[in-house]
Amino acid sequence: MSTAAAMKKTAAFFAIFLLSSSAYAVIPTPTLPAPPPMPAPQISGVKAAVLLDVNTNQVLLDQNGQASYDPSGLVKLMTAYLLYQAEQQKLLHPDQKISVSVQAWHAPGSSMFIQPGLPVTVDELTHGLLIDGGNDAAIAIAQSVAGSTSGFVDLMNREAAQLGLQQTHFVNPDGMPTPGQRSTALDMAHLARALLVKFPQVAAVAGQASYRYNNITQYNYNPLAGQKGITGLGVGLAAANNWDLAVSASKDGRSLVAVILGASSRAVAGTDASAMLHYGFHGWKQVQVFPAEAVVARLHHVDWSPETLSVHTLRAIQVAVPTPGGGKISSRFVPDPHLQAPIAAGAPVGSLELLAQGKVLKTEPVFAANAVTKAGWFARLWHRVRGAL
Repeated sequence: MSTAAAMKKTAAFFAIFLLSSSAYAVIPTPTLPAPPPMPAPQISGVKAAVLLDVNTNQVLLDQNGQASYDPSGLVKLMTAYLLYQAEQQKLLHPDQKISVSVQAWHAPGSSMFIQPGLPVTVDELTHGLLIDGGNDAAIAIAQSVAGSTSGFVDLMNREAAQLGLQQTHFVNPDGMPTPGQRSTALDMAHLARALLVKFPQVAAVAGQASYRYNNITQYNYNPLAGQKGITGLGVGLAAANNWDLAVSASKDGRSLVAVILGASSRAVAGTDASAMLHYGFHGWKQVQVFPAEAVVARLHHVDWSPETLSVHTLRAIQVAVPTPGGGKISSRFVPDPHLQAPIAAGAPVGSLELLAQGKVLKTEPVFAANAVTKAGWFARLWHRVRGAL
């Protein structure tokens, strides 16, 4: 073999060796830390701001949410709630024609331009209330549901108490600034959620950008109305340069409510609410922790028969967690401190706390999966003997 041929053969060998070596060489991929959760937006220049996850009933953002202020036009959320409730109870129906009073006709502030003698239906009043924020519509609705505005206000406060709105007191159904009328951003967010959950048909109306009644086109005062995913809900003016806004939105099976109180303008309120919704949809995700009727705890007591009480959920428990990852979710059963036999199956027995990184994300009620009674003396003795073995 010539010297040149030998050199070519040697070069080919080393080329194959290098290719083979590189094929089996494994360069480890570095493990990078998970990116931090999306920071919550700082909503400046407003009195209060709250972001609520409708599906899980979790507060995702709270800035001064429990401070008491005039809710102005957001009062109409309760007016709408009671209207839909009256329809559900067959006291009114959408096609029913309503007689307009002089009081409703002359209601100050925003208007859908109803008047005595001019035909208007319950459905048209609903649109006028939720899209244009018509104060005249609110008065006409109150009188149709309760017979008088004062009677309707009594219903508003009674329903507020039943919904747990502890810092809310209503004085009128339209939200015109009146001494004594007060609420919080947190209460208004919970009211908005109750309206959306119990009467989801509200979203088909409140998110519309405009509507037409009596040949007059009215436009939604909500600065985000008409945008993709926006489903409502209400706007109010408490005083000059003091705007309130409640906005609901849906995306990928999730729904959120953003409430702003005391913004300097409608545009500012809309910009802040938009930032809050973006944070809620992109900074949080929804996960299921327990399916419906999952046993989450077992309690043992020698004085019970049977000795063991299983504790379960009635419905699937979902929780919103920060993205990415969300971290490990843990649960903690907190029994009712006064729990004692007899306990009926299905009776509430305490609560389940869902935690992430030591922080309670939400609390859910849990119930007895089986019944227990007080054990007789012989059963108690047997339980103690068996426990000692």
